[in-house]
Amino acid sequence: MARLKPSTIPGWPIPFDSRFELDWGRPSYARRLLLEHLDQAHDGASRRTGIVARQLRRLRRLLPEPPATILDAGCGPGLYAVPLAQAGYHVTGIDVNRAALTHARRVARGQSLAGSLRLQTADLRTPLPEQRFDAVLLIYYMLEAFPRKEQSAVLRNLARSLRPGGRVVVEMRLQPDQPPGRMEWWDVVPRSVLGDRPHLLLGDTTYDRRRNLYVLREIAVLDDGTVAMQQTSAWLCPFDRIPALFQGAGLTVERLFDGWTAGSASQLSDSVLVIARR
Repeated sequence: MARLKPSTIPGWPIPFDSRFELDWGRPSYARRLLLEHLDQAHDGASRRTGIVARQLRRLRRLLPEPPATILDAGCGPGLYAVPLAQAGYHVTGIDVNRAALTHARRVARGQSLAGSLRLQTADLRTPLPEQRFDAVLLIYYMLEAFPRKEQSAVLRNLARSLRPGGRVVVEMRLQPDQPPGRMEWWDVVPRSVLGDRPHLLLGDTTYDRRRNLYVLREIAVLDDGTVAMQQTSAWLCPFDRIPALFQGAGLTVERLFDGWTAGSASQLSDSVLVIARR
């Protein structure tokens, strides 16, 4: 972990600050993030298995029938990709986290899914696999991790990966689980994405509702005086702008669900599940 002078840490976070923004593909972070993905004590990196199972049942009602081809964009350790392949879909999972992909491959081999699940390293901002899919998934608020101007480019890449008439399912937050302003905390943790040894972890979250920006920062202070910081930023697309965001990528929004329910979304929803077609 690189040494950081506390005096260089901004008093108020700068959204999408390249100096501190979490690099999902960095090997040390990728390895630690995998542990957080698999941790069943929280839903901070990936959701717990019971929640994933319920969401998979909902997805099966939204996706075409097997053996349709599915692209799981930002698949992580395969929590959705592996069960979908087990259900008879032909799934391609992509992610920048090589450690997570290695874990997913290990699970897939154990389930004898080599013929129905492919996993590869890819960045959603660059051209994606040349194969055209019946459906594309972008689950767990992945889109918001890109600045506003890049979100259209990501959606265009996903649209190009769809067959004509293909469907994209995108989960989006409308607001974080906190009021506007700033919240702070601290804790002593055995490990985190910033270190493998016990350390003091300081954190804050800021939500600027006017600019639709949310930032989570974490600062680790180790016993040898090492200080490191990482942040994850989000631009939360307002409800009434979602159709235009997708339309700009060549996608037509068909339904906006209130989270993972079958009810219609509204501006009062915390999150939405967007169903759009090419």
